[in-house]
Amino acid sequence: MAVDAMMKSLSHRGPDDEGTWFDREAGLYLGFRRLSILDLSAAGHQPMESGSGRFVIAFNGEVYNSPSLRRELSGVGHRFKGTSDTEVLLAAFEEWSVPSALRKFRGMFALALWDTHDRRLWLARDRIGIKPLYLLNAGDAGIAFASEARAFHHCPMFSGRGDRGSGLHFLGRLYVPGPASILDGVERIPPGEVREFTLGSGRVREVSRLKYWDLIQIATSSSTGPSIRAEEAVDELHDLLRESVRMRLASDRPVGAFLSGGIDSAVVVAIMQELSPEPVRTFTIRFDHPDFDEGPVASAVAAHLGTRHTAIAFPSTDLLDLIPTLPSLCDEPMANPSFLPTLLVSRVARRDVVVALSGDGGDELFGGYNRYQHGAALIRRIRRVPPSVRRVLGSTLSAVAQSRLRELTFGMLKSSSMGRQQSAAEQLMKAARVLRATTELDAYSSLLTVGNADLGSNGRQASRLDSDAAFDAPCGPLESRMMLLDQLQYLPDDLLAKLDRASMRESLEARVPILDHKIIEFSWRLSLQTKIRKGSTKWPLRQIARRYLPLELLDRPKMGFTVPIAQWLGGELREWARDTLSVERSRALPFLDPKKTEAAWRQFEGGRSDLALPLWTAAVLQAWSDAWNVSFD
Repeated sequence: MAVDAMMKSLSHRGPDDEGTWFDREAGLYLGFRRLSILDLSAAGHQPMESGSGRFVIAFNGEVYNSPSLRRELSGVGHRFKGTSDTEVLLAAFEEWSVPSALRKFRGMFALALWDTHDRRLWLARDRIGIKPLYLLNAGDAGIAFASEARAFHHCPMFSGRGDRGSGLHFLGRLYVPGPASILDGVERIPPGEVREFTLGSGRVREVSRLKYWDLIQIATSSSTGPSIRAEEAVDELHDLLRESVRMRLASDRPVGAFLSGGIDSAVVVAIMQELSPEPVRTFTIRFDHPDFDEGPVASAVAAHLGTRHTAIAFPSTDLLDLIPTLPSLCDEPMANPSFLPTLLVSRVARRDVVVALSGDGGDELFGGYNRYQHGAALIRRIRRVPPSVRRVLGSTLSAVAQSRLRELTFGMLKSSSMGRQQSAAEQLMKAARVLRATTELDAYSSLLTVGNADLGSNGRQASRLDSDAAFDAPCGPLESRMMLLDQLQYLPDDLLAKLDRASMRESLEARVPILDHKIIEFSWRLSLQTKIRKGSTKWPLRQIARRYLPLELLDRPKMGFTVPIAQWLGGELREWARDTLSVERSRALPFLDPKKTEAAWRQFEGGRSDLALPLWTAAVLQAWSDAWNVSFD
């Protein structure tokens, strides 16, 4: 049966238990693989029926406020057999409407809920997109849904084809922006959305789509209200973070945390240690490349906070050995280089814990990226230049950047902070793209574009995304609109997708306390001047960090959690990349121009290090297409 094969393909997400539930009359089949976190007994088995038998649920994730909801529901007569949050969700759906219950949940989740009375199926995803939920809609043939798109390869309804538009987006972004996926006919349920379907007479019909939580509306409405004073903001955020971390410590399995050398994970770990009677387990990995190794700083933070720290060194050879396995690890192509270290730190942590807290989200919520300062300033300056002059300047800068003048220009641009690991040529090319942009959205998109190569076939441009409309939302100045777009696109579709795929591949549940929806809503009540204060990014988080850590551990440049792709492509990965990007193989990707790719590779070998990332992205997509036998014809 297809459901059994689909479940087996997701066994890494739930190694502890499995279950199925059928409604043959409706033609509904639910399957579940369980990673036991709360209530390790059979009382937590899924799919689970509600007390009255009306609802059946398959639910991935955690609802952290389930204890308070349990007390509220017990007060109106609901009874519970075990201690899992799944039982609480079912009682909530019985007591309130589905959308109303979803609004009460505080956590991360993807769920399928079947109403046996009204013969309706509900699919819902958490507010910011921490947990994935894919939907295969085959029209009259029916629908299928899963936590990973790999399950659809075992589904008779799946066409086996790739989506060209998504492939083109991937080449420019390192990831596939939602709600589309890389697979034809497969989409992702957007964050904060619930879908309703009716099943009967052999037909499936979608009857409603509802945004039960709307980030654009929250950002817009908050921008018109009174801002919180900076000093008060720090105290209020500190209280919210304590509450969020405390909730995420709830588990019947061991809990730890990822600890890098950054502010965000340090704050999360500091609060964990403050709340814990025992030393918190923390984990980091070390690299043999000094520009990418945050191990010493992480160890110093751990020593100061008193955590039980594990730091394991991984030589580059270990990372390189993972690269041929990337396609099988990811159901969709994932070219973000930080996927590799995230996978390794998850592997290390899983030896000792089953839950790990992560510091993701601080940059997007509180203005942590340099582009929010320097990129916005560049866009503003350039937009004051007449379009005709911008085009000429853009062409000139592009020509200069492609020349071999790095040595002459590096010193001049080194202090610009446009990107710590970018060469002068890369920065010049980025400025050239901004000059050629016709709108502010195009200018910001050009800052996010991968590298400096257009490898698309026949000059095809990626289509506009649904979330692009958020850039016009009246939520504040340019920097705020940049943050909003990142929260809608980059955060769920790249960073959180990477975290989920890497951690769940190792059967590890990653929790992200900074992305509690109450903290997200709070962040939009802060003025830009509070988030970025006198040139200091993430000012409220930095002030909280200073309450726990000395300045020498905080006052350091942002490093990022990544790997030396350019060095690898020019060295150990050279043969792999050249073979993967050969003209014969790349013909399978009709949106990829083999001649442009071949020319870009020659230029890279000639010294254009700025072409490493676009070439890496194309190679990852090609290798993924080969491994999964997905055709883009």
